This record gives sequence, C-alpha cells and structure tokens, in this order.
Amino acid sequence: MSNFFGETKKVVTIVVVAIVVLIVASSSFYTIKSTERGILSTFGRISENTVEDGLHVKIPFIQTVKKINIQQKKFDGKENSYTKDVQTSEVEYTINYDLVRANVNKLYRNVGMDYHNRIVVPFIRSAMKEAFGNFAATEIVENRDAVRREIENTLRHTLDSNYFMNVQFQLVDIDFDDQFENAIKEKQVAEQEALKAKNVTIQVEEKAKQTKIAAEAEAEAMRIKANALERNPKLVSYEAVQKWDGKMPQYMLGNSVPFIDLK
Repeated sequence: MSNFFGETKKVVTIVVVAIVVLIVASSSFYTIKSTERGILSTFGRISENTVEDGLHVKIPFIQTVKKINIQQKKFDGKENSYTKDVQTSEVEYTINYDLVRANVNKLYRNVGMDYHNRIVVPFIRSAMKEAFGNFAATEIVENRDAVRREIENTLRHTLDSNYFMNVQFQLVDIDFDDQFENAIKEKQVAEQEALKAKNVTIQVEEKAKQTKIAAEAEAEAMRIKANALERNPKLVSYEAVQKWDGKMPQYMLGNSVPFIDLK
C-alpha cells in the first residue's frame, strides 16, 4: 500500500511539475505583429528599446510586454474658433499622423496611452485659434485651404518629432453664425446678379458695335459704288443686264421693247 501511495505521489508531482513548466514556457514566449511594437518592462521599469515584430522570449512573472499598434492614427474632432473680424465658428476636423516606431516606448513611459488627448488635441486647439485669427471670415469662406495649410504646417512644427510624423490635417466643416452665413448668401446672390447684368451689358455693347461696323461697311461699299458709277455711267446698263432674268418686260400700252445700249 505504501508503495502505491508513493508511486501516486510521484506521478502527481511529475504532473504538477509538467504543468508548471508548461505554464512557464507558454509565458516565456510572445509574438509581436508587423503592425505593432512591443514595450518590455522588468518589474515595472520600461526598457530603453522597443521590441520589433517577430517571436520573442521574456522572463515569466518578472517581465511584461505591452503591445502598441503603430498603424496610422486617425482622429476626428470639433473646436470653436474666432476669426480676425470676431466671427464665431464651430469647426469639424480630421487629423492623421504616424507614431515614430522606435520611440513608442518613450511615448508610453512619458505620456501614456492617452497621448492624443494629452498632447495632440491641445496643439490642434492652439494651431486652429492662431490660424483662424489670421483670416477674416469671408477670407476663410473663399480660401479655406489656405487656413488648412497654415494649421497643418503649425502642427508639423510644434508636435514633437520624436513621437509624431506625417501629420495631415483636414477641415471637414466650418459652421459660422447663422446671421453671417445668411449675409454671405445674400452677397453671393448680389454678385451673381451683378455679373449677369454685366454680361447683358457686354452683349448689348457688342451687338451695337457689330451693327455700327456693318453700317460703316455698307456705307463704304455704297460710296465706292457711287464713285464707280460717276466715273463710268455705262455701269448702270451693265448692272441691269446682270440682273435681267431673260424675260421681256410687258407693258399695258404698246408693244415696244426697251433698248439697252451695250456699246
């Protein structure tokens, strides 16, 4: 009986050891995807280097790995801004950027995972207020891409290049005060009506010009013709022949045929 219990204890011990070894082994290996970078920490202390993609080994229960997605980031947001002429606007925007892969561990250590709200958003707010303050509202309506470029350039220079790169900024919608937007619409309608009236005026002027040119040309032709007839009276008879249709004229009185002297 003692042998039986001894053997059973030995088997249980082997099984327990095998399970522990299996757990330790499974906890020792980990993989990082190509779209990720790993942040290795030992007793809470973050390593100076990021972990590249592939299969890696860590010390179980001592080291831990935090996986960070390094695909391009895209965030949408809204901000209120004032223009140079003190018009209020609610602005919807989209920002895209990449993380500097080699420094995601430092970003995580210094800022944490909420880096967008803690770092990026305040810089966006500042850049937008500065850019909108440099333009009047009508200038923004007419050339919003100039405002977008100014904001984007500011962000590229102010966001820490150790952490962020390839910054792209887009203005999705700019919502001004209703009163101002109505004034803009009225101005556009007035400009269109003025342009339409101008086009009509141009058409009338062009038609008058063409009529004048035609009249002058006709008068010149008549003057040349009159001078020619004055120098050669027989041209009258020649033109009559050119216009004759070959039919003899009929007269109510008599049968005389008019004679045209072609000499």
